[in-house]
Amino acid sequence: MSKLGDDLIESLEEVLAYKRGEIALPTRTVSPLPPARIKAIRKRVAKSPKEFERRFHVPARTMEGWEQGRRQPDPAAVALLRVIEKNPDAVEAALAD
Repeated sequence: MSKLGDDLIESLEEVLAYKRGEIALPTRTVSPLPPARIKAIRKRVAKSPKEFERRFHVPARTMEGWEQGRRQPDPAAVALLRVIEKNPDAVEAALAD
């Protein structure tokens, strides 16, 4: 078997051991963003959900759901929102490439 195959098998065995509670793996918890903060982030960088969609490729309806508390962004979306909050121009530039 190849090195890649061996590594995949080892990784899957580790996942199974974690799922069975046999080992602990390092984890990071991403705190959720409250709807008011999501709306504040959006308002700081865009006048409307549609403008936010144009700049950052997050659908306007998704933003509206998060802002109204009907849905919660997943950890990756929370990370994106936090980066937009800190440096919207960098995110916009990265998306333009």
